Amino acid sequence: MGVGATMQSLAEILSSDSGSLVLGLAALVAMAAPFVDRYFIRRRRLAFRVLYNSKIGLSPIDLHDGENGSAQADPQLARTARLLSRMSVVVIRIRNTGGFDIAPGDFEIPLSFTFGSRIVWDARVSDATDDGLRRHVREGLEFFTRETPQPVESAKLSRVRALLPKRLAGVPAPEAPEWHGVRLARLSLKRQEKFKLVVVLREPGDDDGEISKEIDHHARLAAGRIKDERKQRRVTWPIVTTAVGVLLTGALLATLLVSWSRPSGSAQCAGGKLSVEGSSAFVPIMDGIAAEYHAQCDDAAITTRATGSVTGVRALAPLDAAGKDGLAVLSDGRSGEAGPDLEAKAVAVVVYSLVVNRAAGVDRLTTQQVKDIFSGRVRNWDQLRPGPSVPIGIVGRGQESGTRKTFERKVLGGAEDRLTSDSCRRPERDPAAATTRCERGTTAEVLTEVAAVPGAIGYADVPAAKTAAARNQQVGVVQLDGHYPDVTAIDAGYRFWTVEYLYTKGVPDGESVLKRFLDYLASPAARAELQDAGYTPCVAKDGLLDPLCTRADS
Repeated sequence: MGVGATMQSLAEILSSDSGSLVLGLAALVAMAAPFVDRYFIRRRRLAFRVLYNSKIGLSPIDLHDGENGSAQADPQLARTARLLSRMSVVVIRIRNTGGFDIAPGDFEIPLSFTFGSRIVWDARVSDATDDGLRRHVREGLEFFTRETPQPVESAKLSRVRALLPKRLAGVPAPEAPEWHGVRLARLSLKRQEKFKLVVVLREPGDDDGEISKEIDHHARLAAGRIKDERKQRRVTWPIVTTAVGVLLTGALLATLLVSWSRPSGSAQCAGGKLSVEGSSAFVPIMDGIAAEYHAQCDDAAITTRATGSVTGVRALAPLDAAGKDGLAVLSDGRSGEAGPDLEAKAVAVVVYSLVVNRAAGVDRLTTQQVKDIFSGRVRNWDQLRPGPSVPIGIVGRGQESGTRKTFERKVLGGAEDRLTSDSCRRPERDPAAATTRCERGTTAEVLTEVAAVPGAIGYADVPAAKTAAARNQQVGVVQLDGHYPDVTAIDAGYRFWTVEYLYTKGVPDGESVLKRFLDYLASPAARAELQDAGYTPCVAKDGLLDPLCTRADS
């Protein structure tokens, strides 16, 4: 495979949804790695820096007493000058640079410093964050020799200081070993605490010459790191990983911008007219999707009309070949009116809910109670709950409604009672009827009537029901058999749902508006519209049908 083909394949992968996901994850991992290392893996961080490492600066000279320069300096002064000429001072700054306190128990090996062949004569602590820290560090100072790597009792700071006058006077002190290292035993530092360790050293022997500047450290910090700031590299792995993360984030943003710059639904346009009719529950969302399609395809004129599922399907049957691609019909569930020449396309899962007027005083019902209400065996809400008497008014749909047929099949297990009322408040058509039942032509009209009639009960698709409940405090959504109306409750036993189908007269012509619009219904833009409206698209992101849309009884 050539370089060009390889780059093209890579571009296709990165522009895909999975490629964007990989880019995003890689950028997140790269940018998060330094923070994970700092705050979870190596949480404790100790840094030191050698600020000064040089000789004291005096050298043995002849000091003359008198103007003619004949008198020699005091022998003791000359001896002291020669002694100091072999001495040096080291200043080391030590600080806690991490985000966590460091306790003595965090050191697997305490921090110590050695200075090559130089011998430690004295040490002190300066510029500590506070006096308490300075005392703490001083009390933990220990001195050791090459032959004795472990500290001994005599190697405390007080012992070193006691021998210092003898060393300066040149008095032999056989009881004093030659200490070559300083150990910070039991060191603890809170966040941002720091101090300076000042060590006075002497080069062995009395020969003049350069002072050695060798310094080594030895330590191990559990769940942390100790860093010599002198050896800090300009390009560190946190900088590298952060830079990689920034580059990957840029690539991701570029990929998203390219994808966003494309038409949101990737619509394939065709010119002509199309009418989408049928279910009053689903026509509103279909109207929005049609408007989005028209925004991308100016020559496509799509209109929508709520005629009812049954009426819409019946209108398809007499169409001839010339007019068949000008009409598509929405049906709540599979239509019994559809002949063999009609094609059904699953569009979305539609979940329905029973709705009541708040005066009913209920927010949950069982299937049996619903059957009792719609059959007239229960005519007042006080028969189902304690409280005031509130007559029940049933607001149903007409025979053309697919929602009604779904309700009869899934909940009632039979047909609704006859029409007995026009007002929905009393059975004026038949005063002796067991039920007060009126009918309304659309879902919106049902919800309006339920809100207006105290004690009324009806049914509607969940998105419309929730919208009505949010706008009008008199409308309440009802649980059925303990299940809240939602697509997630279907597998748990919620029964009041169906699949919305779009019927066509045969297979549409490949260049027709109908065919292009059907394809658009499976696009990301159309799926997003359905999901935002509260419906579950039948065509999933991977192009396969949602399992709910394949159930034979839907």
